[in-house]
Amino acid sequence: LGGIVRLVAHDFMDYDFDEAPHLGQDGCLDWTSPSNTGLETIWCDDCALTKLYNAKYSRISRADFWVIAANSVIRQTSINQELDLKKTYYWGRQDL
Repeated sequence: LGGIVRLVAHDFMDYDFDEAPHLGQDGCLDWTSPSNTGLETIWCDDCALTKLYNAKYSRISRADFWVIAANSVIRQTSINQELDLKKTYYWGRQDL
């Protein structure tokens, strides 16, 4: 479960307000970066998360799906499932 949160964190860590494009949450990772080692076990052709996305959620962007998945993990693993990020969620991210 922590890998899903890490996947999302690594997706938005390249955000730069001063650059164009800003990058950030765009459903794209540099798979060759050593800091992303291990994430290929979370998002790959045979990974459960990828299969779920392809089967049921491909109508939304990968970036939105990754954030939804991470928010779900955070809620499900919080004490009494009280940490719900639904109110702060917005959709419409675009994949690169």
